[in-house]
Amino acid sequence: MNIAEQLRTTGLRENEIKVYLQLLAQGVSTPPQIAKSTKIARPNCYKILEGLIGKGLINEQLKGKRKAYIAGDPSALVVSMQSRAEAMNQLLPDLRALYALQANKPSIRFFEGVEQVKEIFYEMLEAKSGFGIASTKKLYETMTPEFMSKYIKEMRERHISFRDILTQDSVNTSAPTPIGILKSMYEYRVLSKEEGDVPVDILIWDNKVAFISVEAPVFGTLIENAAIAQMQRIMFELAWERLAK
Repeated sequence: MNIAEQLRTTGLRENEIKVYLQLLAQGVSTPPQIAKSTKIARPNCYKILEGLIGKGLINEQLKGKRKAYIAGDPSALVVSMQSRAEAMNQLLPDLRALYALQANKPSIRFFEGVEQVKEIFYEMLEAKSGFGIASTKKLYETMTPEFMSKYIKEMRERHISFRDILTQDSVNTSAPTPIGILKSMYEYRVLSKEEGDVPVDILIWDNKVAFISVEAPVFGTLIENAAIAQMQRIMFELAWERLAK
């Protein structure tokens, strides 16, 4: 991934990136110079420059009698992202309040590929507790042990307790990670060998149930419905009671 591609992840648009990189590389430049170098029409350049000033990434100064622009220290980009994250965190309660208005409406969302499936796990970090039925061995192989370890550490930081029903093959390969990190916040029980090692992970929390296929093609389905989640919890508890510790 090159610098321009990485800058896209910060929320900067294509032409903003061109202008910002040009100023970083060339130093003080006038709008005509920027327009010529980036091949962006001069009227558009003025709008882009105003936007970059507003984001704290560049500064305006005089070059003779003409306005010129210079990039600030790149650390300003980090500060800008942190400020946006803080603003979103402050806004989150209001957004959740709006989201709660549709709480009784069933919702089904689909996630394709490992990166999208990670979004399901991130969403579960808002819960106080969760339940899983899984081949965690295959889950760790697909999501990578590094991701799962980091994720479970985040669960610990947020004091999220979790109960797992694992396949036989998962007990010695992946169970030690949550045991070591979550300690008393983690419990598991084990399916019999006859049940095999199905490459599917079921996650249950709050009023949500996720079904994740951890073999290619990797995908997930997230159902948000209180009645379905309650039924899945009942089924989990019935299985939990009959299984050995």
